[in-house]
Amino acid sequence: MEMTKDQRQKGLQSYEGQSNSLIFFEKILNCRCEPEEKRRQVLEYCHSFSIQERSIWKKLALFREVGATDKLFKEEEFNYFEDTDEQIREQILILIKKLPLKTTKDFRILVSFTERFLDRVKFLCDALLHFFLEKEKGAYRETWDMSLYTDFFEHKMFRELDFIHGLINMYSFHEVNKRYGAWLWEKVLDEEVLI
Repeated sequence: MEMTKDQRQKGLQSYEGQSNSLIFFEKILNCRCEPEEKRRQVLEYCHSFSIQERSIWKKLALFREVGATDKLFKEEEFNYFEDTDEQIREQILILIKKLPLKTTKDFRILVSFTERFLDRVKFLCDALLHFFLEKEKGAYRETWDMSLYTDFFEHKMFRELDFIHGLINMYSFHEVNKRYGAWLWEKVLDEEVLI
């Protein structure tokens, strides 16, 4: 029988779970393996304990900063939207059946658009973290001014929303989704410069 998320979280909180986690953090930070292998191990750990990959990133940074501490095993940060999102997702499953057949295609297009947008925002967030790490790596702190990073993020998000806004003003939603997908594909093919 598979453990529930709560059981996995409690396993992580146990003394044995904490000891194993400390060994894991040390191993990941000092592993000379390929990046793909390192990430595979992190994802496996995340799956085992039902935690998000970003949570591991924070824990690894905290482990580097202060070493073995009980702060590493505090409860995960509160997700502001978790309960409401669960309710919305449950309602979506019920409401799909109530859609008139003529609108199911529109719903699929809307789902596709939101998936693309969420993937893009997640990519930009990861790019921001990568930008910070690349800029700040080394023996000393490059800058104490975080505005460089917030400006980068704001600029990227503004361009994204401005592009979508322009499409919405000119095209049907089906065409907006198609053109947004093509624009994203161009970004991938051009190996978008993030920095």
